[in-house]
Amino acid sequence: MVTKKGAPVSQAGFPSPEEVADLSQVRPGSPETAADRRLGTGGRPDALLLRMLAYAEYALLYVVALVLLALGAGVLARTITHLLLSPASWPERFVAALEELLLVLIILEVFVTVLTHLQGGRLKLEPFLIVAVIAVVRHILSIVVRLALPGAPAQGRFGLTELGVNAGVTFLLVAALALNRWSQRWPTR
Repeated sequence: MVTKKGAPVSQAGFPSPEEVADLSQVRPGSPETAADRRLGTGGRPDALLLRMLAYAEYALLYVVALVLLALGAGVLARTITHLLLSPASWPERFVAALEELLLVLIILEVFVTVLTHLQGGRLKLEPFLIVAVIAVVRHILSIVVRLALPGAPAQGRFGLTELGVNAGVTFLLVAALALNRWSQRWPTR
């Protein structure tokens, strides 16, 4: 997106890296740049500090994105190794692999959210709702495995209550996700 004067503007309303670089050119008493107006610096002498902080934010976001990607790849590699080499029974290995794959999905959903922010997009509610649904389903799966494994201590009523509460939470999260998607179809004013 470009403003009327030709200065680049990010979609989230934050200054683009080009605008942040313009802050170093600002001197007291000089006319404001678009970045000054957006950051509210008004030609202040601390514009250089603001520019450095903006670059630090971008650097940290890139580090977080790389760590999330490496973490997801590591969990996936460990899951495949465990699935193929574990002495546990096939159903136990399958359920453990499914739980770990759901963890990889959670990590990737957070990774995509960080990338969206780096590309200038706004943070949205939907990815966080998806992560919450996946996390609750993952927990439900672990409860079911605990209840179904032979030799597991009898948890009976407590396990079923926990399962019912988690099912209710899943229903509420899916309803919130549906409401969020439905509300995006409403015309904006």
